[in-house]
Amino acid sequence: MTELLRAARLATMTPGAGILKDAAVAVEGDDILAVGSFSGLRREYSGPVRDLGDVLLAPGTFNSHTHLEMSHLRGKTHGGEGFTPWIRSMLAQPLYDFDAACVRAELFSSERRGVAFVADISTRNAVDIGTILAGSGLGFVSFNEIIGRDVPANDADLLPRVREVEESGHGVMSVAGHALHSTSGERLRASKRAAKAAGGLPWSLHLAENVDEEDMLVHGGGAFFELLKSRGVIESYDAPGERPVPLAASLGLLDADTLAVHCVMTTREDAAILARSGATVCLCPRSNAHIGEGVPPVRTLLEAGAPVCLGTDGLCSNADLDPYGEVAWVLEHEPSVSLVDALAMVTATPARFFGRAVPYAARLGVIAPGRLARFSVAPPAVLDILSQR
Repeated sequence: MTELLRAARLATMTPGAGILKDAAVAVEGDDILAVGSFSGLRREYSGPVRDLGDVLLAPGTFNSHTHLEMSHLRGKTHGGEGFTPWIRSMLAQPLYDFDAACVRAELFSSERRGVAFVADISTRNAVDIGTILAGSGLGFVSFNEIIGRDVPANDADLLPRVREVEESGHGVMSVAGHALHSTSGERLRASKRAAKAAGGLPWSLHLAENVDEEDMLVHGGGAFFELLKSRGVIESYDAPGERPVPLAASLGLLDADTLAVHCVMTTREDAAILARSGATVCLCPRSNAHIGEGVPPVRTLLEAGAPVCLGTDGLCSNADLDPYGEVAWVLEHEPSVSLVDALAMVTATPARFFGRAVPYAARLGVIAPGRLARFSVAPPAVLDILSQR
């Protein structure tokens, strides 16, 4: 039976549509049949009406970067002083005491908030988290994150296969590089090749996240380098002498299948490199604020033409895993960004990126006939910011 969902405002995220008023969506099962004015659809469809009231209805959201394996660290890390002090506080915790029940609870909470797709990064637990995601109602990518210098004899060894994921039909396993300062160029290239050989899977990299990374790459020193040296992680280091974004480009790591995460230290020249490469940028502004890393250059990236999406990072650096929290940050700190443009960062833009390799994602991100009936409601925090403009 066809049901009509009625809302005072509707953001379909179809190009040029804007915000529709007193609108409705005709839904049958998991499919959207039609979108338009409530009065018009009511004449066409005689099924039950679910009136959502004075809300802004939008597509289900994407959390394009998170670390579910660290969900047990909520509120346990020290922030506000920069990356290296935050890492010190992380290392004082049981970092990889994986809590499956906690992960399931966070996914349940995410789904209730209207999240439709999660891109998770896991250093040690990608297979377990992939299995949990496969049993959820969410679309997903479970990235197996690689660190270190070892280069496998077979690139494909970096990409785990999980039967439950392959059978789920709504997600994939992939591989990600951690960062340029923690992973050798050859190992990063091997992981990138593995993702490409597996059908052009999405590939992720923490990039230009903070000044500590830049110091290490350019000068071979800095606070983070000293921390690694003091813990015996490294004894010596040959700095490449390049800033993060140009270095990633020179290594061949930036293309249309790349998700470049954080990008706080991005200059105008860097933004142009990212845009030309076709890579999609994922910003995590609330995480950066908690750590004290700085403010991502949202406007610079958008003006350069780089696709921009949003992620929450993990509960080790954020209060929750709600993408609307990042939307609220963008609207508050970048007044020139419209509501529709901010919503695109958690709907249409990530749907295009992940939809290249994940058919389920390609049916999300827009409220239109033939798309999946996955919706979210913009929270009061977002609408309050708009009312104050």
